[in-house]
Amino acid sequence: MLFETDVLLAALNPRDTLNAPAREVLEQSGLLLSPFSLLELNLLVRAGKLEIPDYGKFALDLDALLAASSIGVLSDRAEFHSEGRRFEREFKLSFFDGLHAAVSKVRRETIVSFDKAYDKLRDSGVARLDPRNL
Repeated sequence: MLFETDVLLAALNPRDTLNAPAREVLEQSGLLLSPFSLLELNLLVRAGKLEIPDYGKFALDLDALLAASSIGVLSDRAEFHSEGRRFEREFKLSFFDGLHAAVSKVRRETIVSFDKAYDKLRDSGVARLDPRNL
């Protein structure tokens, strides 16, 4: 299973109403994190949409958490960008949603996300699992 940024953010924020199901996701075995989630987090902080006072420490702590939980972080591939752009154009997805969806399709992994935008990609080889349905 592949999970993306929305699940990670909810799991890391104990005040998030979706924290419990997001944390359950992180307890699954064989999890993969989209390679674009780390970049998305960094850009959210830079844009002031996410407040993390010491991003350097946060990033190292996150790396340790992912390693301790045996969560793999996929590497970027040109194919993800090609497919991501197609998803953006055809389905009006955001830049990052298009990339996360592309990873799901190319890797043939179910994407675990709260974001219903992925549901319209079902016929394009992207299957979404809502974390509340684990």
